[in-house]
Amino acid sequence: VLRSHFSYIRERYSVVLPGEALAPRRLSLCLTFDDAYADFFAYVFPLLQEFSLRAVLGVPTAFIVERTALGLPERIAVAEAQSMQGEVFRAKAPFCTWAELRLMAGTGLIEVASHSHEHVNLTLPGSDPAAEALRSKTLLEEQLDRRVSTFVYPFGSVDARAHQQVTQHYAYAMRIGSALNANWNSRRQPLCRVSGDRVADIRRVLRWNRLAGYAFKWFGNGLRSTLGKWQER
Repeated sequence: VLRSHFSYIRERYSVVLPGEALAPRRLSLCLTFDDAYADFFAYVFPLLQEFSLRAVLGVPTAFIVERTALGLPERIAVAEAQSMQGEVFRAKAPFCTWAELRLMAGTGLIEVASHSHEHVNLTLPGSDPAAEALRSKTLLEEQLDRRVSTFVYPFGSVDARAHQQVTQHYAYAMRIGSALNANWNSRRQPLCRVSGDRVADIRRVLRWNRLAGYAFKWFGNGLRSTLGKWQER
């Protein structure tokens, strides 16, 4: 299914990374993947190489180990619900390692982004968006020796308080939102993403009538942001 998605996208669209020029009067796509589970390294990254496509990978830095001797099948077998519990990330390495992240980033196909440090919902009381944003950025830049300019909100959720603090450290910030973006400016409101989870045919997401709906949602998001009436997702 993913190979079919990538083939369709490669043939029809300009795929860009945050901040790059957008094709005039044409839809550009930015591919994003969250959480940096080991299956990204095992399955997604090889397909991106096969189709020469680039993508953003959101990394929750608290769960990344330097390297592991465990095989990919054993790492991928860890249930998602368990991967961030206790010391499972150390014992089972269900996430990409720092060594794997360096390898992927070094190809130029993967732009590593922050997905916070501890993968917490930054809209919840008691969360510390500033600390989550800064700690993850510092770790990523130290480990990968490259500038990190993009933040991907955990769970796709954000409010005005979190966004104000995150954008002090990142040029680009992304939520879910299911809307188009007119440009890369994410200071007033986060960049929106359209979910591809459990989509069997990517053409369903990119049909003209769906795109028209995403465009209308972008207009509504801008209006709500101007009025200070945020939506979390």
